[in-house]
Amino acid sequence: MKSLRIILLLLLVWSMQSCMIKRGSNMEFAKKSDFSNDAEIVSINVPRILMKSFIIGKMKELKEDDPALAMAIKKIKKIKFMAVSGATTTNLSDKFNSYLAKNNFEELMSLYSEGARITINTKMKGDKVKNIMLGIKDSEDHVFVDIKSDLDINELNRLIEEYEDKKEQNASIVQ
Repeated sequence: MKSLRIILLLLLVWSMQSCMIKRGSNMEFAKKSDFSNDAEIVSINVPRILMKSFIIGKMKELKEDDPALAMAIKKIKKIKFMAVSGATTTNLSDKFNSYLAKNNFEELMSLYSEGARITINTKMKGDKVKNIMLGIKDSEDHVFVDIKSDLDINELNRLIEEYEDKKEQNASIVQ
């Protein structure tokens, strides 16, 4: 019985090894050698099993408050984050854009918020959104988020419409 517990524990630890915070790049377009010595890189991989275990408690509450968002979160398979700070001499944005073009990502939208440029890019397979890449860049920091999903484009449109309706309702209440 004790050996079975040890084996299960080792299996659990081995399966969670992909969820690590590391000081290197976890994205294909960014290599450690591309950065200046003063650049700080932090990467986080969050596998589906770990993500779902944290969300499952809030999912019931979320289903009541925002069913479209709950449905979208259910479809997320994996999330990767990478934050780069102090990489002033790199051409990271150019590498990110060429990676998006090479891998057939389409820019869904691009916005500016408080001096930061935010791009939202999607990779489609049929009518399913398979990948969402977010790129956030300000004067000296870059943040990249890679979301693997199985979200239907109609569900995504429904989610956007729902938020636009809520925004209009809130605007009419304020007036």
